[in-house]
Amino acid sequence: MVDIETRIIQYLRQSLSDVGSGVEISSQTALLGSGLLDSIGLVGLIEFLEESFSIQIPDADLGPDLFETPASIARFVQRRQS
Repeated sequence: MVDIETRIIQYLRQSLSDVGSGVEISSQTALLGSGLLDSIGLVGLIEFLEESFSIQIPDADLGPDLFETPASIARFVQRRQS
């Protein structure tokens, strides 16, 4: 799972650096609660996850708990791949 989490963090660092955020991203960084991810960023993250990990994220799973931290996203991806 570390590889999944690392790839998610790398994606977030890259996408957030493009919009000028200087926040350091770790596995426990709050993404939605801190305002780091807005609706456009969330759409990009979902596309990245589906393409990079060959998963589909059902609408029913799209909730704030899923996108709480990079670690919570990695756990979800791992479950979807199993």
